Amino acid sequence: MEYKNLAHNRFLRFVGARLLLTVLTAFFVAAVVFFAIRAIPGDPALTILGTDSTPEERAELRIVMGLDQSILVQFFGWLGRLVTGDLGYSYSQGRPVADIVGPALENTAMLGAAATLIAVVLALVMGNLATSSIRWVRRVIDWVEAFFLSAPQYTVALLLLLAFAVLLPLFPAGGISSRGDGGFFDVAAHLVLPATALALAPGAQMGRSLKTSIATLQSTELLPALRARGLSPWRLAVHAHHNALPPMITVLGIQVGSMLGGALFVENIFSIPGLGALVVQSVSLRDYTLVQAVALLIAVVFVVVLLLADILNALLDPRIRVGRA
Repeated sequence: MEYKNLAHNRFLRFVGARLLLTVLTAFFVAAVVFFAIRAIPGDPALTILGTDSTPEERAELRIVMGLDQSILVQFFGWLGRLVTGDLGYSYSQGRPVADIVGPALENTAMLGAAATLIAVVLALVMGNLATSSIRWVRRVIDWVEAFFLSAPQYTVALLLLLAFAVLLPLFPAGGISSRGDGGFFDVAAHLVLPATALALAPGAQMGRSLKTSIATLQSTELLPALRARGLSPWRLAVHAHHNALPPMITVLGIQVGSMLGGALFVENIFSIPGLGALVVQSVSLRDYTLVQAVALLIAVVFVVVLLLADILNALLDPRIRVGRA
């Protein structure tokens, strides 16, 4: 019982330290996003009101947007509102940012979840086949892995769109749904091509990590010892993956950033109204508040996924939470 309490306390301290690091990272990202957006050239008031507006109208809008204040006052004011859950008001679209970001976040979350599922399945298949005893299977997997890693996501997206939506129309060419109800199978059909385009490179990267972990494990005495104890092939596979998965999960957390970055291009190629398309639109409109909210949201999703990956790794490998992995 005392050992269990000690292990539980260590795990809580590990999670607390990672959570504190996540909060500090989110604050740093908020600062970088805020000041980087302010460095974008152009006058937001002129972009919103147009060239037909008078200097007085533009000056009045700058006051309403708070752009007449010093940049530090603007930053801490925005940060204070952010803590209370207020993402601000989009003057280019005339409504609260939360009302704009909500539907876009939902679409990007569905795309990201589908891409992650495909990437994990692809990684498990490729990682296990790459350690096969059959030589030609290993060579084919190595070629496929190299191709997936070298092909840019936007190029893959264009090729998939051309092949399976134009030349061979098996899947919809764009959008998130064909009907207003957005049924499960309808949405799933629309997500197949963009999710696959996002998943190939991360899946190959995770597959390479899994292959390395399994190959390292096969060179030790663990698996022969377990086999000598009479464990079935299924139980051996479970033990092998229990030890080989933590590195792959870490790579998965990092590859989420790659998928979020790729979504900027893929969502525009497939006309998906997600965060990626919203970033492009808000930057073109010089909508500071909307750009800040979207960029910060993408960054927070990334650091939260890294936090979850660390926690999951700590659950799989107790050495991690005591700093011995």
